[in-house]
Amino acid sequence: MTNEGQPAEEVKRPNIAYVDEQADERDNFFTDAFDSGLFGEIYRIEPVADLNEMIVHILSLDIDALITDFNLTEAAPLDYSGEHLVGEFLKIRAEFPCFIRTSYEEDALSSSADVNRVYSKDITTDAHTGRSLFERISLQIDKHRSLVDSWQEELEKLVVMPAGDRSAEQVDRLIELDHRLEANLGADAQVPKSVKAEALNIRHELLTETEKLISQIKRELGE
Repeated sequence: MTNEGQPAEEVKRPNIAYVDEQADERDNFFTDAFDSGLFGEIYRIEPVADLNEMIVHILSLDIDALITDFNLTEAAPLDYSGEHLVGEFLKIRAEFPCFIRTSYEEDALSSSADVNRVYSKDITTDAHTGRSLFERISLQIDKHRSLVDSWQEELEKLVVMPAGDRSAEQVDRLIELDHRLEANLGADAQVPKSVKAEALNIRHELLTETEKLISQIKRELGE
């Protein structure tokens, strides 16, 4: 709740990037996305020949979603498609909101690892084109943000717990959350190495004690 007379804090509008080999397509996308009023920065990116260089450039941008054309080869020869670009990007930013726009819908759908991220550029055949597409992008960004925020909140609670108070399940969960956040946000989201090493050591000690207990029970049972 805000104090009377003070405006509510404005939610930061997400930033997005659009990759297309055609300059007019990049400009049209920018105009439509800007007019939607849903986004902050809208980056227009022309693909470069080297895929790794392309990935590095996209990672350098502060974006919340990546949208790309499917073909990418009409203006200049490239050895990767929009689907390939998204696939490689998701190896570094797992579960990141990614979308593929295309004029070659059948080809895109048949080659895509996730058909739900493919959208036609033809407004006459795809109800998700235009404003609806941007609303879906915004919704997916919100869902991803909420998921990551919940992971971070849970992880912070586990990290500040005294080491001796963590159960085996909580240690495993700490390690799992660390892995998920690193996969989604990169190495900057990692739990400090000292905390992780401590958690792993506790986990090892718990497993060792469990193994000893099982061995003792087996001896007592004469196995």
